[in-house]
Amino acid sequence: MAHERNRAGARLVAILIGCTICAASPAAAQNPIRDSAAHAPPVAPVPSAAPVASAGLRSGQFTYQATLESGSGTTIIGTRTVTISPATYAGSPAWLLFEARTGDGIGASDSLFLDFTSLRPVHWSSTLGEARVAAEFRSDTAFGGVTSPVGRRSMVLGMPDRTLVNATMLETMLRLAPLQTVWEDSTSMLSIALGDNAVLPARMSVIGDDRVRVPAGTFDCWVVSVHADQGRGLYWVTKQNPIVVRSAVDVPTLGGAQLVNSLVSATP
Repeated sequence: MAHERNRAGARLVAILIGCTICAASPAAAQNPIRDSAAHAPPVAPVPSAAPVASAGLRSGQFTYQATLESGSGTTIIGTRTVTISPATYAGSPAWLLFEARTGDGIGASDSLFLDFTSLRPVHWSSTLGEARVAAEFRSDTAFGGVTSPVGRRSMVLGMPDRTLVNATMLETMLRLAPLQTVWEDSTSMLSIALGDNAVLPARMSVIGDDRVRVPAGTFDCWVVSVHADQGRGLYWVTKQNPIVVRSAVDVPTLGGAQLVNSLVSATP
């Protein structure tokens, strides 16, 4: 039991934050895809009369198979389900990016509230077994803390405009970006661990296009590279009705292995 708790604490960055180097109208794939199982984010819905966000974000649910790929082969490590829905936070309209991860016997979930119009982060909470991270965002500052069976740490951290908080927010912004052959942009990413908190600069760029096959079907995609100090990720974003259908994120602590997420199903 103690070994499991320590392992959960050690994975806090790799799973909760590391996947960030790792949105948006509903997906309409080139090939049909089946509905995924419903998840119930823990919030009250906004009335249907609420205005659509100016950035064009839409509700949807996306289920991915997560695998670890290395020279020794491919290992299925679980399922990742992302739900994007209108919600309320502190009495104001918001978007909720809710992620649930299953597999390896350790439950994990992640909730990020964004301002309904500007899509700036408002509140973030994430769990992995007994490990927790929570943050409130006010103007250009994040307040919060990290706890796990191996310790705890509080934080007060400056947040540059357009800082990406987690993997789901990154994927959301890629779906909203005007991707094309020569597209590139700069951003920053929040990195939180028991030993350190930081905001890391990152570069995003389209490095080509690809026709990729995943369990949900075959898609024509832009391939986007995301580079930060902690590593590199590749994201396959469909050219029509943008959605991330595949990602491959370097995991340096595992000797060059990659964490790969492949779309299994999507529901508008």
